Amino acid sequence: MQKIITHSGSFHSDDIFAVATLQLHFGVENVEVIRTRDEEIIASGDIVVDVGGVYDAEKQRFDHHQNGAPVRDNGIPYAAFGLIWKHYGEQVAGSPEAAADIERRFVLPIDANDVGISLYDLNDKNIAPITLQDLMSLWRPVWGSIADDDIGFTEACAFARDTILRAILQTKGDIAQKQYVESIYTEAINKQVLIFDKSVSTFHLIDYPEVFVAVYPSEEGDRWSAAMVRKSHDSFETRVKFPAEWGGLRDEELAKVSDVSDAVFCHKAGFLFVARSKEGALEAARKAIG
Repeated sequence: MQKIITHSGSFHSDDIFAVATLQLHFGVENVEVIRTRDEEIIASGDIVVDVGGVYDAEKQRFDHHQNGAPVRDNGIPYAAFGLIWKHYGEQVAGSPEAAADIERRFVLPIDANDVGISLYDLNDKNIAPITLQDLMSLWRPVWGSIADDDIGFTEACAFARDTILRAILQTKGDIAQKQYVESIYTEAINKQVLIFDKSVSTFHLIDYPEVFVAVYPSEEGDRWSAAMVRKSHDSFETRVKFPAEWGGLRDEELAKVSDVSDAVFCHKAGFLFVARSKEGALEAARKAIG
């Protein structure tokens, strides 16, 4: 049984996800979580997280509040989740690639939030995105109630464990999809239009500047899509578009205008065309790029 100590009182996404990672690593049934600020109890812990004033991985001490706490090369200091993931993430995720991807997509934003680094600027709508910290705060006791912080923390950890497991599954799928996309790209003679026999995300094609369109079967299995590739990872603008006069049309009306006999739908923004056959989707893609 591993005795894991973290701080009592209000909790945050970094200590929740740090403890959840350890629960996944050792097994929930093999972990006792104690929330305290009593120094004697802290000293008795097998693993101490987000409290205690010490970072020493060999001694299983993972605090980040003290002077001299570690900072990543990109300038984002480690918080509790980051320190635990640094030492346990690869084992929990199952591979260095999966651990690195989860570090980028989940650990870095959580750590940045905890240490007060903003990762976005508000646009003219003045609406902030929902963060994992926003979600974790929903488990805190409602102001004025007599609810217990520890109960909320335990429930939040269950949510965090499920989130991490889902992230690992999705990450492994993304890695496999990226490898599949690369293999099709490498083998293709005409790289402007890539044809896949599985549904793919065009997000994985952004780093291939020669590629304009991906043609692939729909997940429902009875239609084919031709999807345009974005210009960059931080833009929704695509490298080419389907003709504007096709946008928003369906079925017979679209077939007449596009001259694709089995046309089903063209998105009004011009980035997606759906046909009933691979040949139809491919014909639309070729017409679009000229």
